[in-house]
Parts: sequence; C-alpha cells; structure tokens
Amino acid sequence: MRLPSRLWAAAAAGLTAGAAARAGPNLSYEDPAWRRLADEIAVGRAAEQTGGVGWVSEDSPPGFWLTPLDRITLRAQLVDEHDRPYSLPARPRQIAGGIALACEYQEGRPCGDGAGGALELEGAAGWGNMFTADLRLRGSAGTANFASEVAVDRAYLKFEAGPFALQAGRDVLAVGPSVRAGLMVSRNAAPQDGFRAQLRPVALPLVPATKISFFYFLDRLRDPQRFEGTIADLARAQLDFGDRVQLGGSRMLEMGGHGAPDYGGITGFIKEHFGRGGSGVEENNRLSFDVAVRLPELRGARVYYEIAFEDTRKKFFFNSLQYDADHLLGIEVRDLRLGALRRVFLELEHTGWVSQEHGTFTSGMTNDGRTFGSALGPDGASLWLKADLQLGPALFSPWAEWLRFVSDSYDTDEEHGVFVTRSGQLEHRQRIGADVQMPIAGFVLFSAGAFGERIGNADLVTGQTRYGGGLRAALTFSQ
Repeated sequence: MRLPSRLWAAAAAGLTAGAAARAGPNLSYEDPAWRRLADEIAVGRAAEQTGGVGWVSEDSPPGFWLTPLDRITLRAQLVDEHDRPYSLPARPRQIAGGIALACEYQEGRPCGDGAGGALELEGAAGWGNMFTADLRLRGSAGTANFASEVAVDRAYLKFEAGPFALQAGRDVLAVGPSVRAGLMVSRNAAPQDGFRAQLRPVALPLVPATKISFFYFLDRLRDPQRFEGTIADLARAQLDFGDRVQLGGSRMLEMGGHGAPDYGGITGFIKEHFGRGGSGVEENNRLSFDVAVRLPELRGARVYYEIAFEDTRKKFFFNSLQYDADHLLGIEVRDLRLGALRRVFLELEHTGWVSQEHGTFTSGMTNDGRTFGSALGPDGASLWLKADLQLGPALFSPWAEWLRFVSDSYDTDEEHGVFVTRSGQLEHRQRIGADVQMPIAGFVLFSAGAFGERIGNADLVTGQTRYGGGLRAALTFSQ
C-alpha cells in the first residue's frame, strides 16, 4: 500500500515561490496512511499543509506510469435497523435523505436496512507527480434498501504543481477541522461531480510563520433534486499561524437547475458571491467559520470549533446562535501511551432548526440523497466518543454516540429573530459500536465493524421504541 508524499515538504516559502510538482491518486480516507499523517502533524513532525481540505495525494513514480488494478475492495454488510427520512408527518422538512446509522459517513456507498455486497475496482495512470487519471467502478447487489447497480464511484483528472492543484470529475471530499462530522462538507457526502482548485498553504511575504490557503469547488448536484441540474459551489480561505492555530471560513451557494428561479446568468452568479443580489429565493446560502488549535506538547492534542449558518439575516439576533446556527466542538489526542490506548476523539454537535434546508431548493444541501455536511440533519444534537487501541497489528476502535432530535415548530420576524411556537416530541438514540482494522501480508487490509442502536420515541411518536444493529466487513488489496 502506497504512502502519501511528504505532504509537500518543499512547499513554497512565499506567494510566488515554486516547488516540485506532487500529485498521484488521491489518498483514500480509509487508508491507514491518513491516520499516520495526522499523527505526524499532531506531534509536530510534519507541517499542516491541507488548508482545512481533506485532499492528499499519494506519491507516484517518475515518467509515465499505469496501475490498471491499483486497489480491489470486497465489501459485505448485514443490517437490521430502523431508517427514517428527515421529513416526518410530525415535523415536515425541506431536505432530502434521512437518518440511517449504516449510511452515515460512508461516502455515498449503497447502504441501509438489509444484506448486500459490493466489489470496487480502482485503477490509475499518470505522468510522474504532475498528471493523474483515476477511475473506481463499483458493482453492488443485495436485499431491501441495498442498491443493486454498477456505478462509477470515482473518476477524475488532476494536475498538481507546487502548492497549486486542479481537478475535474467525480470524487469525495471533506472540508473543515472535524475528524468526522464537518458542518460544510463531510465524509457523509456522496462523491461530487465537478471542478475543484486549491492553493495550499504558502507563507505570506515578510511573515513566514503565517500561511494562507484558498480552495474552491463547483459541482453539478446529483439527483434527487427539486430542480434537475442544480449547481453548488464552495469557496474557502484559511490562515495558519505557526503550525499551531488555523482560522478558516467557507461559503457554499446552491442555485440554478431546470425550472429554478433565475439568478441572472454569469453576472448574477458572480454578484451572489459578493452580496445578496436577489430576494433570497434564487439561491441557498450557507456560511461557516472555524478555528483549530494544536498542542503537540499535550500528547498531540488538538481542539477545534466550527459554526455554520443556513442563510444570513439582515439583522443579527443572539437567539440566532441558539436556533439558527450549527455548532461543532471537537477534541482529539493522538499520542497517548496508556497501555494499548493510542488516541481518543470527542465531538459535540448541535444543528439548527433549518440546517441544510431551503424553501426553494427543497432537496436541501444534499447530493445523491446525502447531506453535504452533518448526517444529523436539522434540529439534532450528538455527543460522539471514540478510542483507538493498538492490539498487536490490529487497531481496535470502540465508540459510542448519544443523539437527540427535536420536533419543535418555529417562526421568525425582524423584531424577535427566531422563536419557538410549539414544543414537540423528542427522539432519543443511543448507539454503540466497534471497528477493527488489520493489515495482512503487507498488501491486504482487513476492516470490519459492528454497531447497535436503541431509538426512543422513534419517528417522533411518543412511546415508540425501535432497535437496530449491523455488521460490515471489507478486504482491500493494494499494490
């Protein structure tokens, strides 16, 4: 299994400085190399060069190269769970998708209640570390909600030179400081069809300890969408201070499609990025800010916080922080040496009453039926804990999560901001699970997981209790 390049160790020292081209296939989020890279950054042995964007390249040989079967993965899943849509009779929502433990943070793969299996075949070709073409095909079949299909899971062309990177095609992405549930784009999102560009962190002139980075994508959203052909884009900027503190901001806009309100063509598209050009029905606007602080002396600790707003108001009210905003607070420690315990993770999350929803684009901020950001959807709260234990060659990761979903009704005006008009039922979920990852013979990675869930007041119906659980396993063969 190939390891990532040295994370652009020769990255530019100034805005116009050059560096050796570094490209190759994008490193899969499931690859143990992601974990090793994060560990190195946490303790200060590697610089943070992602700019808050989960996009890292593997290294490739010089000249033309071809790996027709770079990676083969066999997957199997057996699940008996109570899935439900975000929108229920007790609380209608203007967003596609739903809550299903088996589907969350699975990068858009077939999932849900039932039994199924899948075969993924991935190949790549390119020229040195500059040009890369990658293709992953997936065939799946199963029962109940498990999709039976042959699909293109990934397909992209990429160019990279120094701190600059361009890519077009279908690929997954995660944005922001979260290790799991980013509020703008997370691993819950299905692979995106579109174009992306990035300037990775480069030092500011005269201030070498401060780096700046930029990122942009433009996507055509996959069905289901209210308006076929709806597009979404995201622009992000981040400042890094001495590899200790990262300050980032992201803005996502959703607009267009067949039958959608006219946003004014190219001119209107540009104007929407510098203000509200219309009445607000022409686009869905999502804005976030985040901060992360690294403390390598404290066993590789990092604390991060992200806040996101669905649309913006002409007048700010403090209750907007309570009802409108999404909040994510996380803590990770990556260099523990307490027996087998190596890492611990904690994320506390709250989503607002219209999180990723919109009155015109009623499919919400979703792609292929999966939310771009948090899998919670609107009016949810979650406390998630995970630990990593190294047991010989195997990494054993138990986890637990407590969730709450609200069905209150709200209203808003320019005098009071947001306020509750009716209190509804609460749905509670308690989840536990464990994952294991173990390399075999140097070129095979075995991954498996088991999980269980109890749901109180399921579907927001008083006294209705449901239970669920599942197993999943995968074998990945890599060159």
